[in-house]
Amino acid sequence: MLMALAVTVSMLVVGCGRQKESDVGTLFYNEVRSVNKLVLSRMTITKIATLDDLDISKADGLREQMEAIADMVKIGDRIAAYSYDTYLDAFIDMSAITPDDIIVNKADSTVTFNLPAIQTEFKGRDMALKEMHYRVTGLRSQIKPAERAAIKEKCNTLLKKEVETNDKYRSYLVKEAEAKARDFFSGIASENGYKAIVTFDK
Repeated sequence: MLMALAVTVSMLVVGCGRQKESDVGTLFYNEVRSVNKLVLSRMTITKIATLDDLDISKADGLREQMEAIADMVKIGDRIAAYSYDTYLDAFIDMSAITPDDIIVNKADSTVTFNLPAIQTEFKGRDMALKEMHYRVTGLRSQIKPAERAAIKEKCNTLLKKEVETNDKYRSYLVKEAEAKARDFFSGIASENGYKAIVTFDK
């Protein structure tokens, strides 16, 4: 999507060097606004969880206590490890840009792009857990789909909570997105004989 937009801008703006600054700025603006959301970077965040017998000390209620006791006397092993991925995107809301946010200065051949702040959002998650290890032996029962589903939801909840409370994920992703945005808009400008100045709202 980014490459296609860059090519389109280059084709339409090349040859406008003799036009007024306002005309050049309008052409830049029209092409920049041809997309509503510019996705610049994506991070895959992985959570790993293990599933084994319920510890009797963590059993909740009589039923779980009885199940934990029964598991303790069964012969064999029962343990599995799963990984689960969630995706975090960094993007610019291009619909927030106005013509005043793109300033062309022919005197020093620069074009300033005053861009909205980089935003992040969760963008999908794996449909299923990825099995990393599975060992059920002896008289132990196989791990049930309901147990996998419960582990998946727990992973998803913990992962989102970690991202919300720890800013390191978003900070890293925003820095990556800002660097890609500078390269992208610099490419658009340089194809037409201009040097880009890229700023972001905070």
